[in-house]
Amino acid sequence: MAKKSQYEGSKRTRYPGITKEGNKYRVRLAVDGIQYGLGRYHTLEDARAVLSEAHSQKARGTFVPPRVRREQLKALREKEREQRVTVTQWLELWLESLATDPDRPRSPGTLATYRSSMTVHALPVIGDLNLADVTEEDIQQIMLNARKTGTGAAYNVSRTLRAMFGAAVATNAGGLEVSPVTPAAIPKVSTTRRKGEGDRTLDGAQVRALTEAMPDDLAIAVPLAAWVGLRLGEVLGLQRGDFHDLDDVEEARVYVARQWNSKARPPEYTPPKWDSERELHLPQSVAAAVTKHLAKHVAPERDAPLFPGRHNPRLPVSQTTFDRHWRAARDKVKPGMRFHDLRHTALTTYAQTGATLKEIMEQAGHTDSAVAMKYQEAARHRKQKLAAKMDAAIGGD
Repeated sequence: MAKKSQYEGSKRTRYPGITKEGNKYRVRLAVDGIQYGLGRYHTLEDARAVLSEAHSQKARGTFVPPRVRREQLKALREKEREQRVTVTQWLELWLESLATDPDRPRSPGTLATYRSSMTVHALPVIGDLNLADVTEEDIQQIMLNARKTGTGAAYNVSRTLRAMFGAAVATNAGGLEVSPVTPAAIPKVSTTRRKGEGDRTLDGAQVRALTEAMPDDLAIAVPLAAWVGLRLGEVLGLQRGDFHDLDDVEEARVYVARQWNSKARPPEYTPPKWDSERELHLPQSVAAAVTKHLAKHVAPERDAPLFPGRHNPRLPVSQTTFDRHWRAARDKVKPGMRFHDLRHTALTTYAQTGATLKEIMEQAGHTDSAVAMKYQEAARHRKQKLAAKMDAAIGGD
């Protein structure tokens, strides 16, 4: 009996180097006449990301075969146990552990953001230092440099440093017992607002004004974020077939099945953030606005994008184009605010209606209850302010 080929049953895809085997996608790359297996992945998007990175390494002459890479990681782990691990080495171990986490594997896009933040801002300062030798002053210097590039970069750097050193302390990597990433070294960047931004929560009049200030074919993005709580990538990733029963007041809903990933090269549809695929009911006013938008701007196919691109209507409008129109609209209504503040508005308003922590997490697509709790806290502070204003109106002390 002939021996069954390991490739039997695989199906070619339109991407050379990727075949579908069962429910997974196998990635292979030929380097110097040798075929290397790069793993199997649940989604085509992840498989393409891995293959793209391998091709880039091959072109740069930095490709390392998976077997050799595993040996290198094993050597690093042994070195870690000897408590001599540099920040650069720990970064590789940490990213590898996130990518292979059986309960919550991080997406290639998330890992790329972490790596970029560290490579650009942190490694030039502390990359060659042992984990245990990094000081609070080193972290302060990194943050000082990052803030010069903008609050967005500073936020990404701060959260990456916290997570990476927190994981090192948890595993006692490199003998590290106390994280140098302290509140004194990294103030809460995410809550530092630029002058004039004020409260992150908008009222109904402001949301309506923002909606009216947007181009007609993009305007529905504002209420979908402000009253449903979708992320920008999720908004741009919506298609006609994601909406159901829009003419039914009680059953109108949207299924969040994907996001438009502007960080991918080229940009493409990818699954939403980990474990955030969800079905959400729509307020009646939003459902009515979506119905009008679909009739006026969206092709009849189920997979037609809710916001068709100006040059290629089969793909969503680019985030660059969307951002340009968004900034022009917000500068007329509330200069300095971020599109993500609309999501904050939705979830805070949802909490004000009495939603439980579990319901807020389901609406937002959160897996971390601590993240969802901040919206309950924001709702509580809002009620306190309203009570104080009422007290002042009736002449209380």
